[in-house]
Amino acid sequence: MVDATPASRDRYADLLRVGSLAGVILGHFFMAAVAMDHAAGTIAVANVLDTQPWARPLTLIFQVMPIFFVVGGFAHATAWRTVRRRGGGYADFIRSRIVRLMRPTLVFVAIGNLVGFFVEASTADDALTGPVLQVAGQLLWFLGIYLIAVGFAPALLTAHDRWGWRVLAALAGAVVLVDVLRLAVGIDGVKWLNFAFVWLAVHQLGFFYADGVADRVGARRLGGTMLGGGAAVLALLAWLGPYSTTMVSYAGEELSNLAPPTVALLVFAVAQAGALLLLRGPATRWLARRRVWATVIVAGSVAMTAFLWHFTALIGVHLVLWAFGTDLSGDPSTASFWWVKLAMLVPFLALVLLLVIVFRFAERPPKPAPPAGPSRGRAVLAAASVVLGIVGLLGFAVTGFRGAGDLYVGHLVGIPITEQVALALVALSYGAAELAVWFRTVRAYPERS
Repeated sequence: MVDATPASRDRYADLLRVGSLAGVILGHFFMAAVAMDHAAGTIAVANVLDTQPWARPLTLIFQVMPIFFVVGGFAHATAWRTVRRRGGGYADFIRSRIVRLMRPTLVFVAIGNLVGFFVEASTADDALTGPVLQVAGQLLWFLGIYLIAVGFAPALLTAHDRWGWRVLAALAGAVVLVDVLRLAVGIDGVKWLNFAFVWLAVHQLGFFYADGVADRVGARRLGGTMLGGGAAVLALLAWLGPYSTTMVSYAGEELSNLAPPTVALLVFAVAQAGALLLLRGPATRWLARRRVWATVIVAGSVAMTAFLWHFTALIGVHLVLWAFGTDLSGDPSTASFWWVKLAMLVPFLALVLLLVIVFRFAERPPKPAPPAGPSRGRAVLAAASVVLGIVGLLGFAVTGFRGAGDLYVGHLVGIPITEQVALALVALSYGAAELAVWFRTVRAYPERS
C-alpha cells in the first residue's frame, strides 16, 4: 500500500483522521476518574473535569472531534465526486460509507449485547453492573452524529459547488439563531438542532479543503486568519457569556459547548482548523518518510476498530484491578492518582491492541461492486438506512448494553428506546444500505443471482 500510494494523495488528511481518533481514545482514558472501594462494594465513575478546574482549559488542545468532521468533509467530497464520475448514485455513496462504519459497529454491538445478556443473567447486582454496561456503549453517540454528515454530504456538496461560502454562512447563521432562540428567547427544545447545524458546518469546512482553497490562498495565510479570527471570537463569546472556553462536557457546568453544541464550539473548530493548516507543511514533509507513512496506513486501517473497543479495554483494565482487590481513590487532585494512571496506560493500550487484532477483520473495506447508478427508489432506501443508523446509534448512547438480559428503557430526546430496539435499528441500517445496491445488481447481472 505504501508503494501504491499516488503522489496526489493528501497524506495529511489521513494523519489527521488517525490522530483525531487516537486523541479520543487517550482523552477518555485520562479523563476517567474511577473510584473503587471493596469494603463498600462500590465502583464510581466520574470525569476529571468535574472537580479539577485547571484541566478544563486543556480541552482547547485535546478536543479533537472537529478534526474528524473536517477530514470527513474532505473524504466525502472526494468519494462522492468519484462515485458520480463512475456513474454511481446516492445509494452507491451511502452503501460505501455505511458498510465501512456499520460493519465493525455491528460486530461491536452484537458482542456487547451477548456480554450484557450474560452479565445480567449471571448477577443480580444491578447497582454495580447496570451503570458499567450502560457506559460501555455510550461512545456510539459520536458515530450517530457523524452519520448525519454522511447522509447530507452529497446534497451539501452539490449546494457547495453551486453557492460556495454562502452555504457555510447559512449553516453558521442557523447555529447562531438556535442559540439565540434557546438562550435569549427561552425556547430550550430548539437546542437539539445544533447537533446537526454545528457539525454540518464543521463538515462543510472539509469541502473547501478538498477544493484546494488552502493551496490557492496559502496554507499559512489561511490558517493564520482562521486561527486568529476564531480565537478572537471565542474569547469575545467567553467574555460576554454565557459561553465558556471548555470544549468537553462535565457535571455542574452552566452551559455545555458540546452537548448540544453551541456557536462557541463552531468558532473553536474554525480556529483549530486554522492551527492545523499552519502545521500542514512540516507534517506533509514528515509523512513523505516511508516508515512514517507506513505507520499511518496501518493505524488508519484499524482506527475505527480501536475507537469502538477502547471503552471495553478501559472497563477491562479496571475490572482486572477490581478482581485483584485493588482500591482506587478516584481523586484527580492527588499525585498518586496520576501515577496510577500512567502505570495503567501500558496495559490499557496493550488491551486495545489485542482487541484490534481480534476484531480488525470487520474493518476491511467492502469488495468493489458495479455502480447501481442514480435512482429515486434506491436513494430513498439508502436515506432510510442513514436514518435507521442515526436513531440506532444514538439509542445505544442512552442505553449502552444495559437491558440486554432484562428490559431497561432509556429516553432519546424524550422518546423511549431499549437496547434491543437500538440493536435492531443498527442491523436494519446495514441491511438497507446493502439492499439499495443489491436490487440493481440482481437485475443487471441475473446470472450472478
